[in-house]
Amino acid sequence: MRLVSSVLLSTMLYGCDTQDAIDAETDAPLVESAQPLIEPEQPLVDSFTMRNPEIREDILNQLNLQGVEHWENDDGSIGFNVVDTKQVDQIANEAIGVYISLQ
Repeated sequence: MRLVSSVLLSTMLYGCDTQDAIDAETDAPLVESAQPLIEPEQPLVDSFTMRNPEIREDILNQLNLQGVEHWENDDGSIGFNVVDTKQVDQIANEAIGVYISLQ
């Protein structure tokens, strides 16, 4: 049973890596490089929805105070750049924590 598991695992690990595979006759790569899905100059963005108006207002105030670039999307969600995710998460968690502690 161990032998079968080892062979199966080895096959899966080595069989999935086709990036370096080349055609033996032409020495050409078997897998062409994919084009990027986004242009490098386009920043990655994310968004979240906060329906509680008090928490939402607090989050927006803190985003402004801390200089985090953000915007309101057409659907009412708050948009931000992915590079600021950690800071946005911290701000949102603090705002939610304060709201809960006051209830």
